[in-house]
Amino acid sequence: MNIDVLKTIFTAFGIACVVQLLLHQIQSSFVFDFLKSNITNIQVALLAVNTATLGIVLTKIREIIDKTGQKNIFDSTRFEMLLSIKEQVALITISLLILALESAKDLPVAISTEVFQAALIASFTYSIFVLYDTAKSVFVILDF
Repeated sequence: MNIDVLKTIFTAFGIACVVQLLLHQIQSSFVFDFLKSNITNIQVALLAVNTATLGIVLTKIREIIDKTGQKNIFDSTRFEMLLSIKEQVALITISLLILALESAKDLPVAISTEVFQAALIASFTYSIFVLYDTAKSVFVILDF
């Protein structure tokens, strides 16, 4: 696993734990209830935005390759773009799994609701990080 992916995972979980702690302190379940109802739709929409943005970036990259004739200069960029799509598909799957486990009546292991809530917030946070990275790529490619 790539070091940047691990950093993003730990950052997302750190933010989620802080948010969950604050929400627990004020006894609010709004964020979890909202995410529980909308996370899949939000993440699919973010995937669509990411894909469209990557299409724009790829068009610009193609122009640069045509001008320079150097096909290999964007190999790592291509890898990262594909990784972002894989991450988002994985996050949708993970969110569905979290929701399925949270609503399960009889889990073999007792897991507190707060763990599910933090995991769902972490999944959402990670999705936002992926979108942010994709948005940054537009500005990087424009400056190339």
